[in-house]
Amino acid sequence: MTEPTPHPLPALLKEALGDAYTIEGEIGRGGMGVVYRARDERLQRRVAIKALPPELAFSSEIRERFTREAQTAARLAHPHIVPIHDVGQGKGIVYFVMGLIEGESLAARIRRRGRVPAEETRRIIRETADALSAAHAVSIIHRDIKPDNILLEGTRGRVMVTDFGIAKAMSSTSGATLTSAGMAIGTPSYMSPEQAAGEREIDGRSDLYSVGVVAYQMLSGELPFNAPTVAGILMKHITEVAPLLHEKFPDVPEDLSLAV
Repeated sequence: MTEPTPHPLPALLKEALGDAYTIEGEIGRGGMGVVYRARDERLQRRVAIKALPPELAFSSEIRERFTREAQTAARLAHPHIVPIHDVGQGKGIVYFVMGLIEGESLAARIRRRGRVPAEETRRIIRETADALSAAHAVSIIHRDIKPDNILLEGTRGRVMVTDFGIAKAMSSTSGATLTSAGMAIGTPSYMSPEQAAGEREIDGRSDLYSVGVVAYQMLSGELPFNAPTVAGILMKHITEVAPLLHEKFPDVPEDLSLAV
């Protein structure tokens, strides 16, 4: 007797959403879920829906934590933060509905064009830091700042930071990572030393460290620390100091290099 084929995520999400939203297609995916373009049938607007699949939302505790963190993040109203409209769960998945940003991620921008000019880097980092400052003011720490979570909207490329609180929601109550689900909490290449060391209590300075890593990558086209293993990368964040950008890349202004 063969095992029944599991329902694909779009079918489960469609059942969970009911008639309120119509899924139009997948936008992207990452370690913490899949994002779909959808239509809000009640308000007649297009939205983005991020769904955490059953293999990650495998316990009611995780689903509740994810929902609670999304509700917390929904309190944030800021011109550089993607707004959260709704959060829910059903059919073994959890999801939240957020504003649809027409544009590309900073990660896609770096892949497409390589190094980012100094003045554009200043603007992107300034707008990112402005968003984080608003979150930190109400004790919300992002925990997973990376180019994939910095969206650039429209032709001007206005920064819209997304995925607030998801990393915290995905942490177990013991503070351990979800190794059974094949994922770490946060992204090793951008983790602050305190995150890399597994400290449970972190504050806004951790996010600022990650912003520094992102700025380094924008200006140089490469990460400050590389190693063949995750453990090696984390150890470098804890024990090593990043090279000075203006010494390696003379076109990077010294003041910006020192700020990074």
